Amino acid sequence: MIEVRVESKPAFAVAGKKVWISGQDNEQFGRFWAEANSGGLTDRLRALAGNVPGAVTKSSVFGVSCVEKDPNDRAFDFFIAAELDSANAQELETYVVPAAKWAIFSNRGELPMSLVKAEMHAFMEWLPASPYQHALAPELEVYPDAEPDLVEFWLPLTEK
Repeated sequence: MIEVRVESKPAFAVAGKKVWISGQDNEQFGRFWAEANSGGLTDRLRALAGNVPGAVTKSSVFGVSCVEKDPNDRAFDFFIAAELDSANAQELETYVVPAAKWAIFSNRGELPMSLVKAEMHAFMEWLPASPYQHALAPELEVYPDAEPDLVEFWLPLTEK
C-alpha cells in the first residue's frame, strides 16, 4: 500500500555521478544503478558521507532526476548521489536540491517495481486530484537506511 505525506524540506547539497537518461528507456536507470553498485560508486558515496544517512533524506545513497527545466520532458540528467557538500565531493559532480514542498510516496516491496508503482500512483492518481502541480525542481528516489524494504518517490510541489 502506497502511503503519501506532504513535507517541506530545506535545500541541500549532493554529490555523485550522473548519466543522461534519453527518454522513456527505464532500463537505463537499472543499468546505471548496477554499474554504480558493482563499480564501487555507492560504497564510495557512503564512505564520503561517513556511513551516516543524510540529514534531509535519511538515506545514504539515492537518485536525483534533474527535471527542473521541464518536468514533462523525460530526457534528463540522473544522479546517483549522497548528501555531501562540495568540500567532501572529491572529484564527483555536485548539485543543489532546492528547498521545496514534496509529496513523498512510500512503498514497500521488491525494486524496481515498488518504485515504479509509487511513481505511477503519484502521476496517475494523486497529482491530478490534488491542489498541486509539479514544481520546477528535481524528483528524488530515496531509500531510507532505517527501512531497507522501503522506497520513497519525492515529487516537488507547487500550488495549482
